[in-house]
Amino acid sequence: MSESKKAKLPPLSQDTKLLSFDLEANGLHGPVFAVGAVVMGADGKVLDEFTGRCEIDGEIDDWVNQNVLPAVKNMPITYKSYKDLREGFWQWYLNAEKVSDYVLVNNGYPVEYRFLIQCQEENLEQRYWQHPFPILDLSSLLIQVGKNQPANKNKLLSADEIANLSQHNPLDDAKSAALMAFRAFKLSGQV
Repeated sequence: MSESKKAKLPPLSQDTKLLSFDLEANGLHGPVFAVGAVVMGADGKVLDEFTGRCEIDGEIDDWVNQNVLPAVKNMPITYKSYKDLREGFWQWYLNAEKVSDYVLVNNGYPVEYRFLIQCQEENLEQRYWQHPFPILDLSSLLIQVGKNQPANKNKLLSADEIANLSQHNPLDDAKSAALMAFRAFKLSGQV
């Protein structure tokens, strides 16, 4: 994001657009192997999206094997390496953030934040100012409206949305985070 855009943060409104992204990594501190991202309007319409996947580096974490791999089984391998995956996302991100008002993550620490830093470090001189500002964290938004517990969080999605959005599929997780963020904005009177 350019310095000039950072200085002019738009108010939340029915015209707000969120760039929401989610990652799947080989364990909480392992390398990322799948990325899903959307640009979504307040009406829930997806305006742009990105998906990418590379081979998993290293021995597969047991939790990832049991919970994530079934959710991404239909995501094809589209990048040769983790570095290529980061670069593919970064090129998409640079265009998508131009039409987005805010960037959103579900729970960005440590996976999403580390990923963004690694994207910048590929060419820090050129990418020095190219980062989300501010970056919104869904968990913080949900605390504000009293929906941070899992049972309350799911009440922000319809039964159809829950049925059609697969948990641990990064594209679906990016979509559900954006939907919940917009509903939290509405509950707080911001949209």
